[in-house]
Amino acid sequence: CGLILNELISNAFKHAFKNRSEGKIFVSFKQIKSSKYEIIVRDNGCGLPENIDIENTDSMGLRLVKILTEQLEGKLSVKTEKGTEFKIVFPYTK
Repeated sequence: CGLILNELISNAFKHAFKNRSEGKIFVSFKQIKSSKYEIIVRDNGCGLPENIDIENTDSMGLRLVKILTEQLEGKLSVKTEKGTEFKIVFPYTK
């Protein structure tokens, strides 16, 4: 989870706020059911390029997020309205 958060927050700092002096990043990690957790990283930046395909990206950072999410047996979803939101839901396992 730490590697995923590091990658998503780093990407937001690097890409979301180009040509802007400020922006906001929201991070949430919570239990949503007795056996599931949810991570959300959202920014109010410029959003992802329209032509990006999260499932088949050349971006090493996004590929890493996808691989780490799969290792957690999680599901990654992305919204690009008024910035970018990455949401990962994964089961709790001991």
